[in-house]
This record gives sequence, structure tokens and C-alpha cells, in this order.
Amino acid sequence: MPIDPVTWIILAAVAGCAVGYFWDEIKVWATRVIGYILDAIIFAIEVTSDAIVYLVKEGRRFYKRVEVFVRNTVSGSYRKEYRQQEVSGYDIPDDIKEQLEVKSRVKVLQRAT
Repeated sequence: MPIDPVTWIILAAVAGCAVGYFWDEIKVWATRVIGYILDAIIFAIEVTSDAIVYLVKEGRRFYKRVEVFVRNTVSGSYRKEYRQQEVSGYDIPDDIKEQLEVKSRVKVLQRAT
């Protein structure tokens, strides 16, 4: 059963009067809520360093690792974020594989001494 136009007009008038009566409280509440939202956004803003990319060998697997350092603009706290993705051994050039083998042997010798 649809509502007739006269009822809509009466409801709109009542709502308009209610908004007019409480307008000052509505403005104060809306201003406070917008302030909370802006504070949350400002606290979440962070700056990042340039990305550092590594090729890491763990056992027989190769990983591409990307690291960035992040600083929160408000608190000044720092943290390190990284993403790591496995890379197929066939995608790595032979000269890079040789470098990784040499560096792996050096690390093993350093741990032994």
C-alpha cells in the first residue's frame, strides 16, 4: 500500500522541524566526527624509502626480495616492510648463479671459523 503525497508532506515537515530544532547539536556532532576521521587519516600517513631488491638463495630455491623502510609522519616510528617471491632457477642468468654460489661458499666458510 503506497503512501499518499499528503502523508509525505506531513512527514517532511516533521523531519524539517526536528532538524531545525536540533541543528546546533547536529553541527557539533558532525564537526567532532569529521575531526576523528581526519585524525585517523593523518595518523595513517607514512613515507617510504626507495626499494632495495635482493636475489636470495636458500637451499636450492631462489627468491626475489624487495625491502622498503617506512616512517610514520606523526609518531616518527620506523619499520621495515618486505615482500618475497620465489623465482625459478631457469630465469636467473648463469653469471648471477655463479656469483651466488661463490657468496654461498664464503658464508659457509665464515660460519665455520
